[in-house]
Amino acid sequence: MTSLSKPMDSDAKSIISMQELDPSPVDDSISDLENLESGEYTPKPVDESPTRTCGLSSTLGLRPHRWDALLSGLQRYSTYPPTAFFILHFANTSLIPLLTQSIPASEPYLLLTRPIYQAPGLEHLVLTLPVLAHIGSGIALRNIRATRRARLYGAETRGQRDLLHWWPRTSIQAKTGFLITPLIGLHALINRATPLMVEGGSSGVGLGYVAHGIARSPVFWNVFYLVFVAASVWHFVGGWATWFGWRVTTVRRERGSKGSLEGYLGYSESQDRVKRQRKIWWVVNGVAAVGAALWIAGALGIVGRAGEGAGWEAKGWNEVYSRVPVIGQWL
Repeated sequence: MTSLSKPMDSDAKSIISMQELDPSPVDDSISDLENLESGEYTPKPVDESPTRTCGLSSTLGLRPHRWDALLSGLQRYSTYPPTAFFILHFANTSLIPLLTQSIPASEPYLLLTRPIYQAPGLEHLVLTLPVLAHIGSGIALRNIRATRRARLYGAETRGQRDLLHWWPRTSIQAKTGFLITPLIGLHALINRATPLMVEGGSSGVGLGYVAHGIARSPVFWNVFYLVFVAASVWHFVGGWATWFGWRVTTVRRERGSKGSLEGYLGYSESQDRVKRQRKIWWVVNGVAAVGAALWIAGALGIVGRAGEGAGWEAKGWNEVYSRVPVIGQWL
């Protein structure tokens, strides 16, 4: 009996000693794989058991990767209503003037579709709120990914973050979005807000109003619409191509980049994939170029060359343009 108890005592001691071992430190604060060049990430499956959270994530029951999914979905689906407006506006201000070659003949079509996207309440539901949601979700996504990347490398101070280049590099798609944001605001200020302040509404704003403004300040408006139309069409076409999996307006990857995992592994893209990407690039950019050319041809080639209005209508337009905040004296 004595000989048998000793092995059991030793086994018990070994089990107790193993249980008393301190666990090795494991940092599980970052559970996602980070794309170091674009700031995007690929979330790993997360256990649904309760975990320690804090702040807003704890309040709403959302983990960081769920915030990304929520904001990404908001950024995508908020583009649907403005796209419908975009198509209608493209037809009214470009295609129809190109077909009729006349502003008086084109105005009835603009008036016919105006109640669709300028009805009280519907305009903000179709255009204003989705645009604000799209811009806000995009900025929030960039901030979340930048913060995650800085935390991944332990960058705590501003100087450390600057050395890390913690803010994700901006793609061409994002740059065009940042560019057209103030242009949309100026366009709405001149065509919607100022007529509302001066005349109580924008019922007098149409193709003739735009033609009158271009005739008053041709240099300003030609440059404005060239940049506005080109950037907007590029952003819309590139965005929808991205939703369909044809992402072509990304940040260019530097050749021979030492930070690329592909370079260390000796990975090289297949010729078929390179050809496919090249084909997609030409298709998407070709569609954007054709769309921008058509829009500019109708907006500046037909509407922009119609000249100033006449009579009481032109007098009212002059009053509206002169009352535009800040820049009214130059319009």
